[in-house]
Amino acid sequence: MIYPSFVIAPMLAGLVQGVTGFGGGIITMLIFPLFVSIPVGAGITSALGIPLCLSMVIRYRDEVNVKMALLPALLYNVISSLVISYSVYVDQVTIKKIFGVFLILLCLYYLFVSKNVQNRKLSFPLSIVCIAISATCDGLFGIGGPLMVLYFMSMTSSTHAYLGTMQLFFWTNSMYNTTLRFIKAILLPEHLALLALGTVGILIGGALAGKIVDRLNVTTMRKLIYIMIGVGGVINLMA
Repeated sequence: MIYPSFVIAPMLAGLVQGVTGFGGGIITMLIFPLFVSIPVGAGITSALGIPLCLSMVIRYRDEVNVKMALLPALLYNVISSLVISYSVYVDQVTIKKIFGVFLILLCLYYLFVSKNVQNRKLSFPLSIVCIAISATCDGLFGIGGPLMVLYFMSMTSSTHAYLGTMQLFFWTNSMYNTTLRFIKAILLPEHLALLALGTVGILIGGALAGKIVDRLNVTTMRKLIYIMIGVGGVINLMA
């Protein structure tokens, strides 16, 4: 089951990300820890963000703000580096419980909080908090997007600038964190086959999303995904 799962889960991730604009990493991290450890699953999830983010940077290249993307990436990568290095020493049962709590909080955040805080201008201290929390979650679970959505929404003036600049930010981080995980021997040569399968899957999912996005009720789909995130959290917490 492991090889089909590492095609199907990324395919769903690419489809979800292409339709809703978020959630690719969340989808893969609901599936990958069933077959590999959470640090390995987070590493593969981060690596799969490289082709997906790059394709969006190319698509919106005319409105990408390089400086706005790279400056927060410096702090983000310092924090995520420390967390990645520490994550291999955390007991897997403990980290799975933490991951379960994280998913439940993520579900509640998306259902009840995010719409109330989007498009508000963030203060400098709050921006630092967003970057630090996102980097910590990325280092542990390969999921750093939720709070960075708020950060880039508050900093950009158009949808295309927001999408392109944020994807450049995550592409940079994915490249850096994937390299670090190979250096730290979290990701090993034996995982390259899973990465290759996942890359095929996520690109297929992204392509499918472009064909069906106008036919789906995105709002309903998002709510179903939020609920699925919460269920995944409960499963991890009880495991």
